[in-house]
Amino acid sequence: MIGEDVDLICIGAGFAGLTAALRGRELGLSVLVIERQSGPKQFNNSRIATGVFHVASNDVRLGTEGLIAAINTETMNYAKPELVRAIAEDAARIVDWLTAHGVRLEHEKAMSYVAGRAHLVLAPPRAMRAGLDWQGRGPDQTLMALEQKLVNLGGRVIRGVEVANLVMAEGVCVGVDARHEGDMLRYGAKAIVIADGGFQANPAMLKDTVTPEPTRVKLRATPSATGDGIRMARDAGAKITEIGAFYGHILAREAMTDDRLWPYPNIDIAATASILVDGTGNRFVDEGRGAVFVANAIAKLADPLSATVVLSRKIWDDIATGGVSPPNSELTDNGGTLIEAADIPGIARAIDVPADALAATLAGYNAALKGATLDRLSPIRTEKKAKAHAIEAPYCAIKVCAGVTNTMGGIDIDAHAHVLTDKGTIISGLYAAGSSTGGLEGGPNVGYVGGIVKAFVLGLRAGEAAAKDNGK
Repeated sequence: MIGEDVDLICIGAGFAGLTAALRGRELGLSVLVIERQSGPKQFNNSRIATGVFHVASNDVRLGTEGLIAAINTETMNYAKPELVRAIAEDAARIVDWLTAHGVRLEHEKAMSYVAGRAHLVLAPPRAMRAGLDWQGRGPDQTLMALEQKLVNLGGRVIRGVEVANLVMAEGVCVGVDARHEGDMLRYGAKAIVIADGGFQANPAMLKDTVTPEPTRVKLRATPSATGDGIRMARDAGAKITEIGAFYGHILAREAMTDDRLWPYPNIDIAATASILVDGTGNRFVDEGRGAVFVANAIAKLADPLSATVVLSRKIWDDIATGGVSPPNSELTDNGGTLIEAADIPGIARAIDVPADALAATLAGYNAALKGATLDRLSPIRTEKKAKAHAIEAPYCAIKVCAGVTNTMGGIDIDAHAHVLTDKGTIISGLYAAGSSTGGLEGGPNVGYVGGIVKAFVLGLRAGEAAAKDNGK
């Protein structure tokens, strides 16, 4: 059956897809957005996002060269230079574009990833309280504003339609095949933008790349992103970049079964000030590399649910009350458990690890901290993103899990969102934006650049490139 022919089809009605569609429509393209979920408020990652605008934890208005340096530092020069420059050049422009289209942003110091610095955040911001808090918040309002603007300009959004594959003709993408109520429909288009997110909700893909036990990490996201766009692009000849990392946070283990404990509070600030041990009572990660790096290390454990944060009561009282999402007292007020003990045998018994091993771990760590020899520990303890603190009696512990928000890596693109082959050539008619794309985040540092800015900037560039490539 034939659906309809348009200039531009965007797969996915999140930030990236709606931005690409709206920009394409502004520039004269006929536009159709295809969304798999039904209902006007599909439960996707864009809708439940916190909505903070930052580039590698820096203000989006830092300037092009400053942002390039920040991204390269965060990713340890892993990111593709052309994508780095694209984000750095357009980070401020996208704020102006969104504001011109009725999206509200405000400065919010509480959302800052760096003490004393305020970031722009989609308004109204969420309350930093436990559990989901998205209804009527900035991301929810933003999606509604973008879609309404698109519809007012003559664009269309259809829901409950699942794209099954891309239609290729002599190496050119010319449309999609999609399922709707049991029927298969073919939609023709001059340009297709894949913007359906990563693959964090696909256990099979997670097991192949992110964790040996996908059922033992927490999906700190919606179940909508299953990697379909990545699969379809690969089938069409696209290059897929390294996809073994994710953006996420450290959550209380009870978050696996208690929805009050995700996406917030996270245990990041307490964990990175302290140590993490596995089931043997030994450290397994450099806690100073930051929460995203640590969450990835937890997921990589043979048993991702064997990780425990061990800290002092002083850290809990003095440090865990700060940060973007303070776990003290949100954790215990919402079903989480703070384990306490007066001595090492007591805390070891409570977290079910060998007391002698934990005692040796703590002694070695505290001695290295006092003697300024943290770099001699195995694994070493840096202080790149979090200062180390002594861990002394009375002790506390929090059993934790890795919270996976969105995967890093995916479809290889150029600076204008054209999808590339293994040979570096463009697949005509095919573009990708947002979390379905790779080449910007991940690498040895599990570098995180910023999902919000990435989605909007690449969506904007995809819409502009589609228009330019089609003579608009």
